[in-house]
Amino acid sequence: MKKIILNLLFFTIPSIIFSQSFNVKILDRIDGSPIDNLRIESEENTFLTDENGSIIIDEKLIPIELNINDFRYYSKKVKINQSKDLKIELTHKGFILDDIVINSNFYSKKLKDNNTSTSIIDDIEFRKNEGEFLINSLNQLTGIYSHSAGYNTNRITIRGMGSRSPYSTNKIKSYLNNIPLSNGVGETTIEDFGIEILDQIEINKGPNSSTYGSGLGGNIVLKTSKSFEKTVKIKSIFKSFNTYQNSISVSKKINKINLLLNFEKIKSDGFRDNNTYDNNRIFASVNYEINDDYVIDFIHFYNSAEALIPSSLSLESFIDNPSSAAFSWRNVEGGEDYNRSLTGLTFNSKKNKYTSSTTFFYKTFNNDENRPFNYLIEDSDSFGFRHIGKFPLNSFDFSYGLEYSGENYIFSTWDEYGSMDQSIISQQTQDRKNYNYFLQVDKSFKNSFLTFGIGSNKINYDWVDETESTSLNYNTKTIISPRLSYNHNLDNISIFGNISHGFSSPNIDETLDENGIVNPDIKPETGWNYELGLIGSTNDNSLSYNLNLYYMDIKNLLVAQRTSFDTFTGVNAGRTTHPGLEATINFPLLRSQNLTITSSSNFSKYWYIFKDFNNRGTDYSQNKLTGVPTHTTFSKIKFDLKNYLAQISFQNVGKIPMNDSNELFTDSYSVIDLKLSKLYSLKNLGINISTGVNNLFDKRYASGIVINARGFGGRDPRFYYPGLPRNYFISLSLSI
Repeated sequence: MKKIILNLLFFTIPSIIFSQSFNVKILDRIDGSPIDNLRIESEENTFLTDENGSIIIDEKLIPIELNINDFRYYSKKVKINQSKDLKIELTHKGFILDDIVINSNFYSKKLKDNNTSTSIIDDIEFRKNEGEFLINSLNQLTGIYSHSAGYNTNRITIRGMGSRSPYSTNKIKSYLNNIPLSNGVGETTIEDFGIEILDQIEINKGPNSSTYGSGLGGNIVLKTSKSFEKTVKIKSIFKSFNTYQNSISVSKKINKINLLLNFEKIKSDGFRDNNTYDNNRIFASVNYEINDDYVIDFIHFYNSAEALIPSSLSLESFIDNPSSAAFSWRNVEGGEDYNRSLTGLTFNSKKNKYTSSTTFFYKTFNNDENRPFNYLIEDSDSFGFRHIGKFPLNSFDFSYGLEYSGENYIFSTWDEYGSMDQSIISQQTQDRKNYNYFLQVDKSFKNSFLTFGIGSNKINYDWVDETESTSLNYNTKTIISPRLSYNHNLDNISIFGNISHGFSSPNIDETLDENGIVNPDIKPETGWNYELGLIGSTNDNSLSYNLNLYYMDIKNLLVAQRTSFDTFTGVNAGRTTHPGLEATINFPLLRSQNLTITSSSNFSKYWYIFKDFNNRGTDYSQNKLTGVPTHTTFSKIKFDLKNYLAQISFQNVGKIPMNDSNELFTDSYSVIDLKLSKLYSLKNLGINISTGVNNLFDKRYASGIVINARGFGGRDPRFYYPGLPRNYFISLSLSI
């Protein structure tokens, strides 16, 4: 009888003990990694997470409210009413640089363990309060400058690459998760994507990523959210110039399926004449966790936009009447009406010995553009796939990948379109194919690791000119781009260096001469990048820093030469060098239980020049590279007081050479912004109210320029896109 009682006690006492507590695990939202040594408080208790990111709570404490207020992460309050294990995800503010997690496909790592120059846009949740324009966010980072002409016209440059593109972004590859956004001639449009649906924005600078191709400028990777914390989120933002930005999001997890749907509408009268903008966009995501080894992701994005185009201004108009539109564009109410869609299906496999990700994608783009000189109609359909695999072999980690994209592009230009007298000017059907392969080998040592990668790239253009009844084609030879990188950890400092090769292919216009015949001598731009950097922080996180020194040597410089309103040709006209310095320094000014004040600063210095550049008999050698500022600075001080957030920011942009002769420069300028946000919690309802003023002192500046602008018909050349004057916003966000 005693044995029976002892046995019963043996089995029941442990179960009683264990039933009296439950586990709460704290994870990083980006990759699900545990956050250790994190202080969590309730009204009567203080907890500290262990190496697994866990705390144990006695069920006698239920109901309990946990307060997480660590200056590295966005604060969070969680009410617990029942005794069951729970996972809580936190979003990193991006303040402690070496602590940031990069989540590229299955290459999740901390920034300090990276051996390439990578920037992550910080404070992404704070930026969402304003509905910040994605281009504005990029403009605050080191090594990046974006020429902005409006919601729908922007040109992004990374380390000077892409500065010579007339109106769009090229020489920079961009991805939405695993789906390439660049079209068949390398042009990229990311301004149609809102920041609301994104968890992380990663920028790899220079030709350092074999995984995402070896583009000379680098790449931009937009990573979408799989779910939101609340089931329903409604946001309404009102801005100056009669601008409305409204969105609604629905997020739900059903067993192993994460569902997310977002609809957003932006409507604006614009600061300038002929500047109205109306954009409707839908994003849907389905994430299905089949089991621990297999996950399927499906995304669909669609947007429809109507935007009038005010175009650039002459110096006189820029100074006297910056809100005006170019006469020729205003006279015809010039603008574009386009639809864009993207659909992707990704299969992810993660096992002990092999990890892979395979994506199939389909993209469409349709555009009607009324221009002073003609009417343009565009239709594009693209299909492709991308596969990446990774496996260990002995003491090495091998990665490989391939990417294919095929685009069918049809365009036509018309005179007097829509009238009885309409006539076709030109019509072409273009078949654009891009092939990319890569292999990467990683070798880890005690406190360091070495990476060798090699990429293979090839393009093929075939097109038919319907009006001239001619067929043309252009093919590049296979371009091999190697990369060698090394990272070494020294306590709180990581030092990295890399040597890498990159390329940029000509678009179709750049392959033609002035007579419209393929120029077989046109070559892709190629170059080498040499870089040394360090990233680290002090033991107590009182200082976090990142410093990069680099030198890029580019040959076969592609120069777009304008021969008429709508015609450009390309020539290989020389060589450029791109030495530069990038620095980020973050440090707290005050840390207390209720108030945190932090300072963050980004600084870039550029010494880019034409090393050897002779164009049409004129020698521009040793001149500064056109379209790139001499330096950029962005600094901000942020105040975090309980549920209040306030920020004051300062941006300074140096002079920009506007023509190759360096006879004309923009003026340097500085802009100051102020922003304030307040978070309320009413039971299950979260309320966020934000307001702010941009360009506080109403500084007149050029937010973008057209390089080497020419005047037609005796008119002055139109170099300038005026930046926004002082403007305001107020937003209300409700989450349930």
